[in-house]
Amino acid sequence: MVTTAEAPITIDALPRASLQDVALGTRAFFRPGAARSRLARLGERFVVDLPGLPPVVMTWSPEDAKAILADREGALSLGPMLHRWTPHPVLFGGDSLIFLEGDEHVRERRRMGPPFHGRMMTAYEETIEGLARERIERWPSGERVEFLALAKEYVLDVMRTIIFGVSDPGRMRLLDAAMLEYCAAVESNAFLGYGIAGVALRGRWPSYGPVDRAAQAVDAIVLDEISERRAAGREGDFLAMLVGTTSDATLARDLRGLLLAGYETTAVTLASVVEQLAHHPDALERLHSDLDAGGHEYADAVVHEAMRLRPAFPFTGRRAVRDAELGGLAVRRGTMLVISVMAVHEREDLYPEPRAFRPERFLGRRPGTYDWLAFGGGRHRCIGASLALFESRILLRELLARRTIEPLPGRPKPPRQTHPMLVPSDGARVVLHRRG
Repeated sequence: MVTTAEAPITIDALPRASLQDVALGTRAFFRPGAARSRLARLGERFVVDLPGLPPVVMTWSPEDAKAILADREGALSLGPMLHRWTPHPVLFGGDSLIFLEGDEHVRERRRMGPPFHGRMMTAYEETIEGLARERIERWPSGERVEFLALAKEYVLDVMRTIIFGVSDPGRMRLLDAAMLEYCAAVESNAFLGYGIAGVALRGRWPSYGPVDRAAQAVDAIVLDEISERRAAGREGDFLAMLVGTTSDATLARDLRGLLLAGYETTAVTLASVVEQLAHHPDALERLHSDLDAGGHEYADAVVHEAMRLRPAFPFTGRRAVRDAELGGLAVRRGTMLVISVMAVHEREDLYPEPRAFRPERFLGRRPGTYDWLAFGGGRHRCIGASLALFESRILLRELLARRTIEPLPGRPKPPRQTHPMLVPSDGARVVLHRRG
């Protein structure tokens, strides 16, 4: 949405997707190959207007992404869009960080932000390294494995240790069991059906027993830990840094939200990284050499490139809460604005040969703010982005110091979409071999 001196156009002037376009093209627009999909052929921005639904402006323009995500006038909001299309209110609470806007959002982000500062990453490094080494030594060698499942084990270890800080063995076992049950309830087909029903009910989200009960079990353990932490004054983890910043019940919910937001997304990213490396031996060899020499620049580039090709969330967007003009486009209140992250990441003008895995693209430069959207953007950019990237760097370093990766025969399958995430279809099956 490039700003011009001309009068703004309305969405009525944009190309419109037909029912056939929507039926045959929507899924492809948020998957690899999005930039060549039926919907993308309508142009950089177009309208989907279906009976009973608010108008939806879809775009894959970096200029549009900037206008939408950098909005500071309060015209666009993430919360109403999430509430209308996702079960996030049930999972995170309707007054949590992702639903807040303006000054409230800024205050809440400042409250929750200190554990994610760069200096804290350094403080966690030794602990995360130890967790990675322990896990890697238990992983099978010379056998077929689903790396997504292994990555989930590692990320859960980090979450339990760094976020919750539980050290008592009995309580640790209880928390592990409760967290696994909670994640299983959220990832279940039944909850997927509940999400579809909530969308059909126009964003009405009744209580959902299995998730509610699993959440209460996690929160009860965390509340015990908060009480003990307050009495003992122990420090060094997220929980310790945030005790006293809000009510204990809200803090327990917030930490559970951080677990849910970071658990599967980070594991999926790691699985996608390993899957790409397995099928690109030149990149794997270069990464081994760089890590053996003590570098991390190429490892970071590998992660950024894998996240470009396989963003965990292939779209993002906002809802207009009032009439507004966004860089030359007049948008009516209630309009949804959806950015295909996948299609932006596949723009030929930004990334030559966009579907090729080329980590070199990110050597010597950071990903662009509005043309690399794996963590979203603007005020609502993922608060845990620095931790996710740090976890990924450490696991790659520790893994490739001890193992190398071999793909299974054949080409990797396209990712599947579940709970709108892009997930490796076969769990990123590879063979890990011990290094000599």
